[in-house]
Amino acid sequence: MMTIEFRETSALRSCFRCGATFRREAAERICAECRTPSPRKKALNPNLSFREKQVVRLVSEAKLNKEIAHELHLSEGTIKEYLNRIFRKVGTSNRTELAVWAVKHLIEEPGERMAS
Repeated sequence: MMTIEFRETSALRSCFRCGATFRREAAERICAECRTPSPRKKALNPNLSFREKQVVRLVSEAKLNKEIAHELHLSEGTIKEYLNRIFRKVGTSNRTELAVWAVKHLIEEPGERMAS
């Protein structure tokens, strides 16, 4: 009876993220450098515009992008752009962190009443 032995050998592969060639082990598709988490980006100026504050308020009310877009008469794509800009400005990475940030930091300033 003939026995066939399968040995997994490491082979060169291109990283799916950066395209660099690396020696892979098993089923790795991403090089070690791309797998290492990058340091958090520094927050930009956290001064939000009136419209950005409206978006933050609606996110804090657990509204979906579609609902926010409808209420502010904007497209869903525009809401996504606003959210990405807001995330960068305040140093958050998701809606939950943004809602927590809003509770701690966002205070209505006189003359900036937001319609409910």
